[in-house]
Amino acid sequence: MEKILGTIDLTKIDKSRIVERRYTNNAGHEVIEKNYEFEIVPLKESKLIKDGGTWQIMKTHFLADAQTKEERVAKAPTKYIGNGRMLKNKVVDDVDNQQPPF
Repeated sequence: MEKILGTIDLTKIDKSRIVERRYTNNAGHEVIEKNYEFEIVPLKESKLIKDGGTWQIMKTHFLADAQTKEERVAKAPTKYIGNGRMLKNKVVDDVDNQQPPF
C-alpha cells in the first residue's frame, strides 16, 4: 500500500478562504466544520529527499491553493502551500520472479 504524507505551511494559506459549514448529523447533533480547499498535484518527476539504504523518501507531489474560475481565466499564478512525500522500499520481495531452489 502506498501512502502520501502531505505537509502544509500554514503561514502560506489565505485565511479568508476558510469556509465554515454547518449541518446536523444522523445523531441530531449540530456539526461545524472549517474547510480549506487545496489541490494535490503529482510532480512530473519524483525527487529524492533522503536515501536510507533499504528505503528512500521521495518528493512526489505539491500542494497548491485551489483556484477559482476567475483566477484560472485571469491566469493567476499558482500559490504553493506545501508538498507530498512517499516512503519507498528499495528491496522488493518478488515471490513470483524467484527461481525455485532445485
